[in-house]
Amino acid sequence: MSGKSDKDANADPALLHKKMLQLLSSLWVTRAVGTFARLGLADVMEDGVADHAAIAAARGLIPDRLYRLLRALSTLGIVAEPTRGHFTLTPLGRLLSSHSPHNTRTTAIFLNDYFADMWTHLDDALAGERTAFEALKGAPFFEWLARNPGEARRFDRMMLEVHGPETPAIVAAYDFSRFEHVVDIGGGNGSLLSAVLAACPNLRATLFDMPEAVAAAKRGEGGPLPGVSFVSADIFTTPAPAGGDLYLIRHLLHDYEDDDCIRILANVRRAMQPQGRVLVLESPLPSDESPGPGRWLDLQVMLLCGGRERTVEEYAALFTKAGLRLARTIATEHPAMTVVEAVADDARV
Repeated sequence: MSGKSDKDANADPALLHKKMLQLLSSLWVTRAVGTFARLGLADVMEDGVADHAAIAAARGLIPDRLYRLLRALSTLGIVAEPTRGHFTLTPLGRLLSSHSPHNTRTTAIFLNDYFADMWTHLDDALAGERTAFEALKGAPFFEWLARNPGEARRFDRMMLEVHGPETPAIVAAYDFSRFEHVVDIGGGNGSLLSAVLAACPNLRATLFDMPEAVAAAKRGEGGPLPGVSFVSADIFTTPAPAGGDLYLIRHLLHDYEDDDCIRILANVRRAMQPQGRVLVLESPLPSDESPGPGRWLDLQVMLLCGGRERTVEEYAALFTKAGLRLARTIATEHPAMTVVEAVADDARV
């Protein structure tokens, strides 16, 4: 439909009612997908089990009730029902299998645990000073993770599932070979740095993060890190490693409000070579009214840790206050990743 037809549809009370019910029932979808993941049903189906009763038996479930779950999930493309009562796993559904190399099973489970419970405190977050997560758990998110190392590992796994596919796109989009010393600020388990070094093995590299993240990187959880130097510290209390000519900041600034972002960036500005560069690796919000998932992720980080998603112009404003300036943005082949490059405010480009 277009033109007048669109307006007619938007004014049709029945269609509006249907759309509103679809929006309100989206919780059902999230919960159903999460349960499918948590029960390991994709793993059972990947082993060749197709009959719904046999799938149920493998997990100690009631066959009729499992059938109804699978039937509902077939409307989403998670499974298919070629014959009544027999289901096959689709390529989309395989992302919920623990056997898939790029699966999102941990993410599906995580988003149905306290990340979902956190949204029950949206009212509190809109009216109070505490984040929704703090209202739920009694402590800020990153402090809570530090006290709960098992949950920290699970969160790190989710981050790898969500952001791992971005890594090849970053390496392909940016020429890392022209630098000598790259420093990854908040580099986590080192997955990005590992990919950069695989493409440019002559680089000298430093990974800077909290002790638990550095420990994961040293265990090789993010891939090989030959010759990498490790710094275990807090970016807010410890100077960034000095002398780098390229600093990576991936999905870190969106966790914080502006003042903290400026502190991080200013710390890096003091440490970098005069002609050095800073890559903020994020998915900026569109500057116009274009729809996009970033506006929903903005709410998620607001509830979780008090952070925010930003437009390129807003990142540029942060750079200015930290003694940097926006140099350029580089699109990548991954729709959720843009390279936002900054230089020192007095650098010649």
